[in-house]
Parts: sequence; C-alpha cells; structure tokens
Amino acid sequence: MIVKHVGGQWIAVFLGVLLVVGGDIIFAQQLRRVSAVRASEPILIDGNLDDPAWALAAPAKDFTQTEPRQGEPASEPTEVRFLYDQDYLYVGAHLFDSGGPSALMVNDVTRDFQSGDSDYFNVLLDTFDDDRNGFMFGTNPKGAKRDGQMGGDGAYPNFDWDGIWHVKVRITESGWQVEMAIPFKTLRFEDSSSQLWGLNFMRRIRRKNELDHWSPIPRPYIISRVSLAGELDGLEDVERGSNLYFKPYLSLPVLRRQGDDVDFQPEVGLDVKLGLGGGLTLDLTANTDFAQVEADAQQINLTRFSLFFPEKREFFLENSSIFQFGRSLQGFASFRQDLIPFFSRRIGISGGRLVPILGGGRLSGRAGPYSLGLLSMQADEFEEEPTTNFSVVRVRRDVFKLSDVGGIFVNKQVSGGGFNRTFGADLNLNFLSKLAFTTFILKTETPGLEGDDTAADFGVRWNDRRLDFQGEFLSIGENFNPEVGFVPRRGIRKSRSSLTWRVRPGDRLSRVREIRPQANIDYITDQENVIKTRNSQLGLAFELQNSSVIFLAFNSHFERLDEPFFIRPEQSIPVGDYPISGWAFFFSSDRSRILGGELRVNSGDFFDGEKTTVRGKLGLQPDYRFSAELSWNHDDISLPSGDFDTNLVAARLSYSFNTSTFLNALIQYDSTQREVSSNIRFHFIYKPLSDFFLVYNERRSSTGEVLERALIAKLTYVLDL
Repeated sequence: MIVKHVGGQWIAVFLGVLLVVGGDIIFAQQLRRVSAVRASEPILIDGNLDDPAWALAAPAKDFTQTEPRQGEPASEPTEVRFLYDQDYLYVGAHLFDSGGPSALMVNDVTRDFQSGDSDYFNVLLDTFDDDRNGFMFGTNPKGAKRDGQMGGDGAYPNFDWDGIWHVKVRITESGWQVEMAIPFKTLRFEDSSSQLWGLNFMRRIRRKNELDHWSPIPRPYIISRVSLAGELDGLEDVERGSNLYFKPYLSLPVLRRQGDDVDFQPEVGLDVKLGLGGGLTLDLTANTDFAQVEADAQQINLTRFSLFFPEKREFFLENSSIFQFGRSLQGFASFRQDLIPFFSRRIGISGGRLVPILGGGRLSGRAGPYSLGLLSMQADEFEEEPTTNFSVVRVRRDVFKLSDVGGIFVNKQVSGGGFNRTFGADLNLNFLSKLAFTTFILKTETPGLEGDDTAADFGVRWNDRRLDFQGEFLSIGENFNPEVGFVPRRGIRKSRSSLTWRVRPGDRLSRVREIRPQANIDYITDQENVIKTRNSQLGLAFELQNSSVIFLAFNSHFERLDEPFFIRPEQSIPVGDYPISGWAFFFSSDRSRILGGELRVNSGDFFDGEKTTVRGKLGLQPDYRFSAELSWNHDDISLPSGDFDTNLVAARLSYSFNTSTFLNALIQYDSTQREVSSNIRFHFIYKPLSDFFLVYNERRSSTGEVLERALIAKLTYVLDL
C-alpha cells in the first residue's frame, strides 16, 4: 500500500510540472468539460441541427491541432452539443469548413472505413471515467459508420467491435453537420443516478492533412489516449436497459470440388448476446458459421518459418483485444508475430479448411478494476481429427494510474484424453505518459515434451514528440508449444532495439512535414547464445505534407543454416554462414487522391545468391462509391542451384451503392501454386447488425480447370429485446 501511495503521488505531482526531458516538455493541460441536456421531446435524426433542443445545449468548441502544428487553434471551427433522453445519447456536431462542399474529401463509405483517407469526425466516450477504456463512434461527410472499443489507454484497440447506433450527415454551404443517436444499452457504465464520463472528439480535415482534438492530444498520440480526455456531465437518471438480443442465421451453401458431385447442405445457427451488470457481456453461439468471411490475401513463403494470416471471423474479432497478451504500448508490438499465446485461427481451421464448430460461449468486459475474458468453443470432428474443446481465461487488473497486471490460461482438450495447455502472467507499466515497460512469462504443457517449455519477454519504450526508442528481449524454449497460439521459431533468444528521431523542418522545407532517421537491429541466438540471425537497418524516411512517404535504407543481414533450407521442393540452400547486405526503397503516395499507389524495392544478397523484390500497388478511386486496386509482388532470385522467380498478382474491386450495400471482389494469381482464386461478396446491411450476404468463391488452375467452386447465401437477423 505504501508503494502504491507514494508512486501515485509522485506521478501526480510531476505530471503537473513542466519538466524538460531530452528536450521535450511533459504535456500538461487544463481539464475540459461540457454538459449534456435532457431533451423534453424526441430528436429527429436527419443530420439537420434544427431541433429547438439543440439550442439549449452549450457547445464544446475551441479544438486544437495535433497535426501539423501541435497546440495551435484548429484552422476550421467545430461545435459539438449533447442531448439525451431515457433511451439515447444524442451527439450534434457542426463542422464548419471555409472551403465549402467541394473541399470535403470522402473515399470510402464501407462499415469501419479507413478514416485517414477522408474528412472525419470521431467521438470517444470513457463511460467508466477510468482513463483507460472507451467507446468510439465516427463518421465522414457521407454518413459512413466506424466504431470501436479502446482498452488500456489505447494499448488494446478493437475496431472489429460493432454496436447498434444511428448517424445521419448533412453537407451545407458552411461545412457539414452530424447527428448521432447512441442507445444507452449499446454502452457499458456504472449504476449511478448521476454519470460523469470521459469525453473527447477528433476531427480530420483531409485536404490539409490536419488532425484536431477538443481535449488536446500531443504528438505522437491520437484520440485513443483515453487518459487525456475531457469530461461529459449532466447525465442524470439514465439506465442501460436489458441489452439482450438474438441473432439467428440461415446459410445456403452450394459447393462443388473437382471430381465430386454438387454438395448442398443448408445450415442454421444462433448467436445470443446479453449484457450483465455494468461492464460484462455474455455471448453464446450454436452451430457457428463463417461462410461470409472475406478471403485471405495470399502470400508466397521464401522463409524457413510459418507465415502469419490475421483473424477475419466476426465472432472471434469482437472483444478480441481483451485476450491480447503483452501490451502493444501504442505501436510497440512485443514481438506480436513472434509469440502469440492465444491465436483464435487455431479454432475451426485445419490445413486451410474450415472445421465445423458446434458452439460455445464468451464472457468479456469490465468488472471494477478487472478486465475479464473467458472463452470456450467446441469443434466437431473433422476428417481424422476428433472433437476438440478450446478454452481461454484472460484476466487483467488495473494498477497505479495507467498500468496493469494479468494472467492467461489456454487449454486444448482433445476427445480421447489428449491436451495442450499454456499459462502465464504479464505486467505492463506506464510512467510520465512516455515511458513504458512490458514483461511476461509463459509455460506450456504437452504430453511427451518435458523441460525447456517456457518463454519470457521484457521490453521498454520511450516515445515522445522527437524520440522513439524501443528495446526488447525474448526467450523461447525449444519445447515451448502453444498449440492454440502462434510461434514460428522456437529455441531462440531474440534481442531487438530501434531508435527513431523525428525532425520537423518547418518552413525550411515547406513540402516536408517530418524527417525520420532511424536505426534498428534484431539479434537472434539459440539457447546456448550461438548466433543464428542478425538483421540491422539504417534508414531515412520523409513524410510529406500531403501524407506521402519516401523511405531509403541499407540492410545488413547474417543467417546461419545448420541444415539445408529447401526454398522449393526440388531446390535447397546448403548448410553454412551467409553474410547478406542490400538496400531498400519505399514510396507511398497520397491515398486521398484519385490515383495513388505504393512501390517497394529490395535488392541485394540472398544466401549464396542474389534477390530483387518488387512490391507495387496502383489504386484508382474516382469517388467514394468505386475503388480498384492492382498489386504485384515479384521476386527474382538467382542461386548457384538455379534461378527462378515468383509472382503474386491481386486485383481488388469495390463498389458501394450506399452506406449499407456493398459489392467487393478479390481475384488473385499465385505463380507457385499456379492457381487463380476469386472471392466475390455482396453485402447488404438491412438493419443494424442484420445482414444478407451472397458470396461466390472459386479456385481455378492456370490452365483454366475449375478446382473448387462455391455459391453461398447467408441471412442474419437481430432480434433486439
């Protein structure tokens, strides 16, 4: 108790004092507050702020810039007001713009669109006022929806969360207006007759590449830094309601594989969601189906290790941030793809094919100072695999002001007695808003594997306006085996450090916003400290005022092979030590323009030969309805054992009829597999969280022979009680 008291007081005192640390001033600000007013009549959500009740609410205004000129007043005024009644919180925003309607930029109206490419308005609600967690609701001038949850003061973001809420937008000669209606039952908050919530707003003026906040946010942070929010008061006698809904589905798949008959197997299933108390949510699922999921972007593997494919299934994405282990620390990934103790793609996927999921449940959310995540899923037998249960328990407790300590337990129980378990603890500390530490230890239990089955990590990061330093050490035992996780390389010790210096040239180079010289090194040994891999890079990045990026780097690499590496089934690289060097170039254009793209070129040594890699993207976006992107990944490899090249070509097409009806296509060609795959998906959101999908999937050989073809119709419906 003494340590907690003294540490908390010490931080509180020094956060209020202007200290110069490495040339940077610790950010201090005056708390901002705005009040919500109870509406006596229903508010019509039409994007027009002409209801008389809006005039009764005092506005939140006087936004300040985070980009490009931190601390200066926003170049365009913004006013935001709050009303509420028994069921809804209403947000009314007038975003003035001297450029008129033609100056507004919108490139996307899909659900959870990329906000960086459009004019954008976002609301953050810290409903527990704990400076850690919040809900985010955003839109653009065409009324598209983007929502998400924040945890750990921005360290655990989750933009895959979708809530029930409503928004309408109206463009005027003076700018654009936003009306939101957020049901109280969509949110989580304490049972109290009087509510005090954390609050912030973010506005992006895209043509100026300007980022503004109501409660000021210093670079390099954004609105997800919940601890820097202001306050919303005036909410009296509001209740969350039952927050119970049922979501049944009907799936009608028609599938035909090469040499087989047509297979038609209709499926029905059910999801149930129930809010428990102030912060917990219970999700139940029966006969879970993922027929509507977007196809993976293909990858060609020229390494010795497994590739990482992200989770895309809705049930596992929702509240997934609660199950994260090892804090990301505002971009500090804690070797995120080197060790993931719980990776949900291990559930219901085997060898790239879907395994039937009988059902399961998840309890997640907040309970006082605790974040809780409990998940249990039962997979059916599949081919030669027996039925398997996957269970996860994740607990985090808040400590001090912005730190936490937690534990995780993952269990895979196979019918017949087989099992695999992973368990461990992590500690994440934050000081002075810029200094962060993270550490964890993990152990696995697998029949037949004894000893050397632990993993441990320690990392530190200092991140301010000018300097970003990261250092981390990770050790993974040879028998560390999280079968419901992701570990591409075991039996290693990995040390990593990186240093980035941010320079703002100002008027001296008016077209350049920031120059970033940087250096990083990865050093990997075995458990006896014998070097296996070393990667080092010296680079220089230029960020232009319009968001374009130019990057140049020199790479130095060392690789030791203790056994031959078969880069292709018929071609291997012999045992030996390989010093490798080369250079890299990267350019990314302004994505808000009609025509844009990326170009990445790497060239240099490759083991006992040479390799040139070209990664290119060309995007066409004439308006917010239609976009097309063509990408080409090419590797040209020259080795003593023979030369070869690889090509991966992908075309993405997207058409948005409106903010609730979309047509998307992904067509890919892989030269190593000599296959063309197609994924075409029609998506209609006919009411909040209720969808109709029509999906066509096909795999075809390069000679034109159809290998697999499927047409799937799926309907979901939310019954909100």
